[in-house]
Amino acid sequence: MPINAKGMQELERKLHRLRRFNKDHRVANKALMAGARILRDEMERLAPKSPYPKEHLAEQVIIGEIIEGRIRVSYHKDFFYGKFLEWGTSKMDKQPWMEVAYHNVKQKVLEAMAHVYREELRKAL
Repeated sequence: MPINAKGMQELERKLHRLRRFNKDHRVANKALMAGARILRDEMERLAPKSPYPKEHLAEQVIIGEIIEGRIRVSYHKDFFYGKFLEWGTSKMDKQPWMEVAYHNVKQKVLEAMAHVYREELRKAL
């Protein structure tokens, strides 16, 4: 019985493309950034704001650089008091906003990252 090799070249071409997929971490970085933007937006929304006309913590939520497959979404170092608001102090009750933001959007973050991978795979194949 002869083997039908129809479509084998196309399959081989797709497998070769798949092997090269994300070799430079471009897709992973793009996915991380998509998720980080969603988290940043939610953190900005939930960050406590003072009634005074000044820069607020919400305006200082930043997305850091991607280092070894990780990305940090936090507040600018000049707004260090964000940690005191999150965890409280011996003289102040906590006002959690970072962890709450994470739990509010973690599913959306995963979906956004998965969407990036699906789109990039579709383009690659």
